[in-house]
Amino acid sequence: MTENKQKSDRQYAANMARKYFSGQISKNQVLDSFPNYENDIKLRLLHKRIIEKPKKVFLFGVSNKKYKKFIFETYEIIEDLETDKLRFKTMKILLKQLWLQSNEFTEPIKNMGFQIFEVSKMTYNTNLEVTRYLNLLVEKNYIKKVSDDPLLYEFTESGMKIKTDSEIEKVIENVA
Repeated sequence: MTENKQKSDRQYAANMARKYFSGQISKNQVLDSFPNYENDIKLRLLHKRIIEKPKKVFLFGVSNKKYKKFIFETYEIIEDLETDKLRFKTMKILLKQLWLQSNEFTEPIKNMGFQIFEVSKMTYNTNLEVTRYLNLLVEKNYIKKVSDDPLLYEFTESGMKIKTDSEIEKVIENVA
C-alpha cells in the first residue's frame, strides 16, 4: 500500500467514523463504505470500535462514565488518523522504554529494533511511525549512535535532561 493511499484511506475512515459517532449515518453505511483495514492497525482499531460501540441505555447499557471514556478514546483514534502530527503519548512511551533499556543512562541502549517493536505494540503505531519518533530524537541530538556493530545508542547530555512531561512536549513542539 502506498503512503498516499494509506493516508487517504485513514482520512476517509476518520471522516466516516466522525459522521457515525455524531449520528449522521448508520452503522451499516459506515461499515459498507469503510476502506480495507486488514493491513493497517489503526484502521483495524477504529473498525473494531465502530462494531463494538456500547449502547447507552438506562437498564442494560454501560454507565455514562464508561460511555464517555469510550467516545473520548475513539475520537483520539480519529484525530490520530486525520493528522500526521507527533503524539505526546507515543514519545513518552518511547522515552520511558529507552530510559529503562539504558538502565537510567548508565548503559548504552541495545536492541533498538525490539524497543521500536514494543512501543509500536503499546501505542498501536507501526514500526515505521515509531522510527519517526526515534529519528527525531537522533536529529535533535537527544540520542546518538555510538556503534554500528553491534548497533548501540546512548543518551546525550541534553537527552538526559528530559524528565518531565513538559520537556517531552517541548521536544515535540520544536518539530511543528
